[in-house]
Amino acid sequence: MDTMLTDLDTQLAAPDGAALRDTLLTRAHRLEQSLRTPMLNGLSRQDFPLWQAAADAAAAAQEVLAAWPVNTASSSLSPAARLPLPTSR
Repeated sequence: MDTMLTDLDTQLAAPDGAALRDTLLTRAHRLEQSLRTPMLNGLSRQDFPLWQAAADAAAAAQEVLAAWPVNTASSSLSPAARLPLPTSR
């Protein structure tokens, strides 16, 4: 029995799951690169561990997404249209 744990599980299993995964992989890759670039250009010793942890988390997200089973069928919705909007806290 397959159990969906999150909304993302459900969206990846839905039609266009592969397209959604690819969109998220691209976003995670861009995030990682935007974090690693300042690290290469020099950060303070105080800031470096936080930036490194965030970049490593983005890299880990890419690994998990790349290995996650997805639905390759197509639908009429774009992958970005199915992503939940961020909520402000």
